[in-house]
Amino acid sequence: MWWFILCLFMSFTTGFNINKDALQFTEDSYTSPSFVPVERNLPLCQDCSCGERNEEPRVVGGLGSSVNAFPWLARLIYQKSFGCGASLINDKYVISAAHCIKGFMWFMFRVTFGEHDRCDTRQRPETRYVVKVYAHNFSLSDLKNDIALLRLNEPVTYSHAVRPVCLPKNKEKTYVGSTAIVAGWGATGETGNWSCTLLQADLPVLSNDVCQSTNYNASKIKDVMLCAGYPATAHKDACTGDSGGPLITENEDHAYELIGIVSWGYGCARKGYPGVYARVTKYLDWIRDNTEDGSNKIEPTFYSCMTRCRVQCSHPASRSSLILGLHLIAGTLELAQVNAWEVAESGDNGVKSDDKRSCSCRCGERNEASRIVGGVETAVNEFPWVVRLSYFKKFYCGGMLINDRYVLTAAHCVKSFNWFMIKVTLGEHDRCNATRQPVTRFVVEMVIHNFTYTTFKDDIALLKLNEPVTITDTVKPICLPRDDEQTYEGVKAIATGWGSVSEQKNHSCRLMEVEVPVLSNKVCKTTKYLPSMIADTMLCAGYLLEGGKDTCQGDSGGPLCAERRDKQYELLGVVSWGVGCGRPGYPGVYTRVNQYLDWIRQNTRQGCYCSE
Repeated sequence: MWWFILCLFMSFTTGFNINKDALQFTEDSYTSPSFVPVERNLPLCQDCSCGERNEEPRVVGGLGSSVNAFPWLARLIYQKSFGCGASLINDKYVISAAHCIKGFMWFMFRVTFGEHDRCDTRQRPETRYVVKVYAHNFSLSDLKNDIALLRLNEPVTYSHAVRPVCLPKNKEKTYVGSTAIVAGWGATGETGNWSCTLLQADLPVLSNDVCQSTNYNASKIKDVMLCAGYPATAHKDACTGDSGGPLITENEDHAYELIGIVSWGYGCARKGYPGVYARVTKYLDWIRDNTEDGSNKIEPTFYSCMTRCRVQCSHPASRSSLILGLHLIAGTLELAQVNAWEVAESGDNGVKSDDKRSCSCRCGERNEASRIVGGVETAVNEFPWVVRLSYFKKFYCGGMLINDRYVLTAAHCVKSFNWFMIKVTLGEHDRCNATRQPVTRFVVEMVIHNFTYTTFKDDIALLKLNEPVTITDTVKPICLPRDDEQTYEGVKAIATGWGSVSEQKNHSCRLMEVEVPVLSNKVCKTTKYLPSMIADTMLCAGYLLEGGKDTCQGDSGGPLCAERRDKQYELLGVVSWGVGCGRPGYPGVYTRVNQYLDWIRQNTRQGCYCSE
């Protein structure tokens, strides 16, 4: 971003206070406006669509999850050695696989919560000990009922990093075809070591009929089991060390519910052998019967917050892959031991307590990753429209692909530059990795709006590439706005770039992202900026009171986008200017893209737009 941190600005803005009463953000996720777009008369590409956010590859061969992305995930440690995963289901009980605890001395178990990197000795995760174990009628002979409950020595305190997962509401639901997520610290391959950081993977849930038609003996797959994975390609699966961990899916309330417990399988991600899980819906009554003492204040202790609770809706955090695991015994994958638990249903009516308080938690909320100042790394090619601009081989700004021939960026990134010296790099994640060969193009034409440095209005420009790019999974355009009247106020938007992670730091090697709320221009004018500086063609986004998350130097020209109801991402703004990076009272200022739709259309007719 073309950031200026000038004393002159600071003197101008002294005395302006943030109007706290005007800060009203909606908790609703952004949905598509009902506005019907005017026909653009633009050529449409075949077999592509703009604004699709790529999912990361997942478990075997998985990637790390965001820190505390799964706050219900616990780690079971036996005599100082990590053994299995588990899930917090209320303040006093965790659920795991029976094979993880059967035959072990329960008083030797330690349970850790709120952990991400198990190898980081500087971290002090919340720890509890086990005082009682309930194992279902598990048997190694048929691997049925691989579920167990562990009662903790004292209740855990709920926080951002420690929260329970929801239990299923419908005992009869099969989840066939649902995309589920498995998470754990297990191995990333049959011969690999266990992961230090928490990993995750997306897996489709299979019907038991389909699972019985795989390479498993059909009689091995019982109705109390659930299969998930890719039996044909076998590129994702759980593995050794993931046992006992959760298989979850997002329900209609946008909360995550526990549908399976990592149980057994043959090898890790072998073709014809999907992962097998204990089917939690078959054990709900059993779980309920054995966890009634989860709290001496709350009955039941399964937290489903009422609508009056002040909690944010659960949105998918950055996703990663992971390998779910079973224990390898004598060279073959056999699940170790333990009795299965029946999972109790989540309470629909909130939490009952002696004083009828409303709960201050919600089960199943998956944390968003913190993000550019205060940001985290994106998944590889998660935002396939983001491009990098280089001048004389030096990175200096971002941009975004809007069709196969044109890139949109900030005018201040290209004004006074020789356009023929600008190189555009696409499909890149780690700009410092010299072994990768990303797609590159050069600029043959530059169209700049009426940008001026005195007011910073119209900070938008178009770059025509020397030849069209091929639309792939790693190189795709972003959708333009449909409605030129939409203000996006209250929308949670995402900014991405390779910029600095703070005012004094170098540019990032890897693409970063940050989530920021869009402010109304009325609110933005009440901040420390002079009201006259915020034009109608600008958009503000950020956290006014606390700061801490923002774009910074090097992010200029990059996108501010939001997910629509149709799951496609729409371009809201172009990173433009601001005072400092993540300073309280100084939100980031962006060029408001929907104010330039006609101009963009008129100047990009030689490009091929993807259909929406």
